[in-house]
Amino acid sequence: MSNKGATSLYTKASEKKLERNAGVAAIQHFFQTQYRTSQPHSDPRFSPQVTLSVDEALRIIINQSPEPIAVDSSVTTSIIGSVIANDVHASRMIPSSHVSAIDGYAIVVEQDESTRCVFPKTLALSSKIDEYSGVLRSDTAVRITTGAPLPRNANAVVSMEDTILDERGGESVGIITNDITIGKSVREPGSHIPLHSRLFACGDTLSPVSGAISLLALAGVSTVKIFKKPRVGILRRSENLVDLNMQMCEASHLSVLSGLASWGVEIVDLGTVHGTSDEWLYHALHANVDIILITNGQSIELDLKSTIESTLGGAIHFNRVAIKPSSHTMFATIPIPATENVSRPIFSLPSDPASALVALNIFVLPSLNKMSGLGESAHAVAAEPWMTTQLGLPRVAVVLTHHFPLDPRQTEYHLAVVTGSRSDARLYATSIGSGALESRRSRDLKRNDANALIILRVGRGVGIKGEIVEALLMGPIHGSDTRLIC
Repeated sequence: MSNKGATSLYTKASEKKLERNAGVAAIQHFFQTQYRTSQPHSDPRFSPQVTLSVDEALRIIINQSPEPIAVDSSVTTSIIGSVIANDVHASRMIPSSHVSAIDGYAIVVEQDESTRCVFPKTLALSSKIDEYSGVLRSDTAVRITTGAPLPRNANAVVSMEDTILDERGGESVGIITNDITIGKSVREPGSHIPLHSRLFACGDTLSPVSGAISLLALAGVSTVKIFKKPRVGILRRSENLVDLNMQMCEASHLSVLSGLASWGVEIVDLGTVHGTSDEWLYHALHANVDIILITNGQSIELDLKSTIESTLGGAIHFNRVAIKPSSHTMFATIPIPATENVSRPIFSLPSDPASALVALNIFVLPSLNKMSGLGESAHAVAAEPWMTTQLGLPRVAVVLTHHFPLDPRQTEYHLAVVTGSRSDARLYATSIGSGALESRRSRDLKRNDANALIILRVGRGVGIKGEIVEALLMGPIHGSDTRLIC
């Protein structure tokens, strides 16, 4: 072939390539314009494929989730884990009188200003203050226990280690130290809890492990205002059970239930949906729940877009998120009948158990936290709502114990075990998977060992062993002997 013919063929090929590229660009421009600017479409099959980042999705979820509702409640164990809706103050001071800070003997120090004095070596011992008309005499010591009120006129307590009993059966006690001061080992009234002092601030959580309930009872508080815990309605989709694995869908449903149970929220079973009828949606909206979770509902937005947006006046805010797994997570809101400016959140979670678990922790938990009042503290109010550390799982820095493969297109939330090293006080993260890049230790771990989601940002290659990344804690951390020298 001549040079002229080859040049002609090359020119024609280049023109066709340019035409093809122009056509692809035109199609991309058309869909981007339609998906980002069009109003809700009347065709229920229409599903915009706009993919949001995790931060964008969380911002929408927090903005669209209902505000917390404050209610009055009695101080019982039922309010453990609830969030305080306004400041709580002590109704009485603790202690209410002078009490002993130790086990020992209450005595009278007969000096006004001196910090030292010498006591008789032997004092009469009596446990019955009534014998002295309720007033302790200077020549008498009275046995007293920690927290017990001091007898009248007593102004100091001697520890048992600073006394000695006589050899005749303990009828008298000797003070073997002269280093006794007025007020020694005595707690002043209100020294523990002053009257009208603030016990809790708005936004504080009544922790189950800090004795919060006992503190309220001790301070004479019988009723508090708390934020109502949300009631979660669970609805199961079943039309895909023939196409998908039935055990997989059941596992996904149970994964969601177990996660909700661990958070202490009330769960309401809304039943199982068969087929594509949308009657269940009307039933769910009238149920006494605050949020609706749909399990095994990966394609729910295709079936109900027209019903949610046109018939009920709601909105599907997103159905694609740049996250791995759980990218097919839908979030919508529908106005609640007979209410003003209040909408009910609806989440549709993927059918895969791992994806459903990640979606539950990343997207559903922040919405539940907001409705529970966790974003109402002074620290949270001062920050952007979606940046508040109180909403969602706790975020910590961890060290990778082995290489982690990265996804070049989307952020991955990887199930892992995080342990606290007893050697260097660092947190170490190990995958529970069995990939070729993972360590032998990671292959020995089981899924029920997982207590964290490691955040692997978009990238190429691998996350290097020893690298520090962010992780979201789902459960308690245990100690280990792990240590890396990098």
